[in-house]
Amino acid sequence: MVVHPLVDTPVADRDEVIVLSDWTDTSPDFVYRWLKRGSDAPSLQKGASQSIIGAASIGMLGDYFMRELRRMPDIDIADIAYDRFLANGMPQSHLSAKAGETIRLRIINGSASTFFLLEFAGGPMTIISADGQRVEPVDENRFLICVAETYDIVIKVPEDGMYEFRATAQDGSAHASVWIGEGCLHAAKNIPKANLYFQMGKLSLRQIFAIAPNDVMGLTDARVAAGDFDTPGKLMHSKKMASMKHEKTMSPEMSLASKAGSSPMPAVPPPASQKAREEEPVQHTAKTARGDIALAYPVPASPSGKRFAWDFGLLASDVASSTPLVVDGSSPERPWPPYSKLRSLHNTAFSSDKPVRKIRLTLDGDMERYVWMINGEVLSESDSIKIKKGEVVRFIMINRTMMHHPMHLHGHFFRVINRYGDCAPLKHTVDVAPLSTTVIEFDANEFGDWFFHCHLLYHLEAGMARVVHYEGFELYPALAEVRPDLYDEKWTAFGEANILSNTTEGFVEVSSSRHIFMATWEIGWQLIDYVESEFVGTYDYYVNRFFSPFAGGDMFLNNTDTEVGRGVLGIRYLLPFNIDSRTWVDSEGGARCTLEKTLQFTPRFSIKGEAQFDTHDYWEGIIGAYYIISDQFSLMAQWHSDYGWGGGFQLQF
Repeated sequence: MVVHPLVDTPVADRDEVIVLSDWTDTSPDFVYRWLKRGSDAPSLQKGASQSIIGAASIGMLGDYFMRELRRMPDIDIADIAYDRFLANGMPQSHLSAKAGETIRLRIINGSASTFFLLEFAGGPMTIISADGQRVEPVDENRFLICVAETYDIVIKVPEDGMYEFRATAQDGSAHASVWIGEGCLHAAKNIPKANLYFQMGKLSLRQIFAIAPNDVMGLTDARVAAGDFDTPGKLMHSKKMASMKHEKTMSPEMSLASKAGSSPMPAVPPPASQKAREEEPVQHTAKTARGDIALAYPVPASPSGKRFAWDFGLLASDVASSTPLVVDGSSPERPWPPYSKLRSLHNTAFSSDKPVRKIRLTLDGDMERYVWMINGEVLSESDSIKIKKGEVVRFIMINRTMMHHPMHLHGHFFRVINRYGDCAPLKHTVDVAPLSTTVIEFDANEFGDWFFHCHLLYHLEAGMARVVHYEGFELYPALAEVRPDLYDEKWTAFGEANILSNTTEGFVEVSSSRHIFMATWEIGWQLIDYVESEFVGTYDYYVNRFFSPFAGGDMFLNNTDTEVGRGVLGIRYLLPFNIDSRTWVDSEGGARCTLEKTLQFTPRFSIKGEAQFDTHDYWEGIIGAYYIISDQFSLMAQWHSDYGWGGGFQLQF
């Protein structure tokens, strides 16, 4: 539904609506479970993997190990590997138009979790409206639209040709196209992928030995409360973080040259098979309002967002194979949303007589466990954000994660504070960029309870939401009865099993945001005269990505009727270089310390090492090699200090 103003001056010859969306052939429940288990499959499928050899191939091995020392996981622009991206329900479609005609495209991002980079091959796009609110016209060649946003743009159809309006997924995995006009094809330019290896700032001892995740980048709760990050913009621009500034990358070539040396580094070409799939034109049937029409010329095939799932080239699914790369948001090749350029047509400032309530909200998360929070809490463990009718409410949103979060407030339009002051634009959804602050304010004039949340579907499901509550408002009894359902905690179950010729081992986990119940097993038989088994069951309480205390039991038995059971109490802690450590004491006065580390040499091949010292059994060591075949199946070979060499496979479920 489009609501037109009573007096609407024509801005174009006609209007067309384009709804952008994403599509996966996989069940959403399965997608969410895979995210919770920290699977590498989505990155591999869409060509966003990172590895040691990949980093070395483009001269960014130092950045790779800097990230490891900071105890950060692999970086990604988006969580999900989608099969297709759609414009009005199709990967490609055709919009008839005459040369010289002006069209207002009303763009709606209705995707579940995809930001899109928009561009038109026929020339600049003139933004005239954002989230349904008019702004002074702004010409853009390319800009980013976040989930749930809408923009009205005006384009002019050039002479002689069909020009591509392209919406490219921000992670670069694929795109959707609307071909506008008649005649020869004119495709939009390809967008370079984001440089996921790039690390901001210089490594310091403070970062390496930080106690908690937020300490690594200096984004502590104390500094948030002190107002150190209240100014809109990138957090690295704070005076106290000046030492962490980095050089801007002005072009794809410069983004790599600044890391590799004084001259631009040559691009690493993608595999020939990949290039052929992406560039080969095919005969295509496009749809119009009049029905299907066969185009008399080839239209480029629309790529699959999972086109690397079965590509077994050495670095085929590594982002390093997509050079040249650009640091996201650092140049016109990969811009962020155009908020700094948006100016309302009228004064949007509130009366100076109104009281102002300032509320700081940190956006927090753990990509590996897929927990997303506001002020360090998921929705199920949070209180409402309380406000009063008649005041101006200012949200200072401080993003302490490496992901974009499209924050949406129901029931209100808010001012996005930018350089235009009293004429700051009005919106209902705003992107809070990684390691950045965004400030919004709204007139508290809609008495009631309103949902405020990240509009990435799976971030919302994982807890990044709050209820904004007007003081004095009472729910209707029927609504009050079901309100607790909003705060229900979602539990997820998954596991892993290694089946080898000398041993079998694995785990099963059932967990929520904070509570983790895990059972692990190890059964070995090679090089010994009997079958030896160990079963460990624990309950963990998740504090943050670095630290979790746990309690449980350890049972050891073999077929010679030897059986030992002990209670255990310990901690898990993530050490620098992303080394997982587990230390416990047991009910018999003993102790155990375990260290684990995985080295990802290529997107599909990794080596994992484990060293364990137990005061009862002394040393145990494991070295294993893994090769990923699919999202649930890997081949593996392993040496165990007790059971020798073995080969087999790993199943994830």
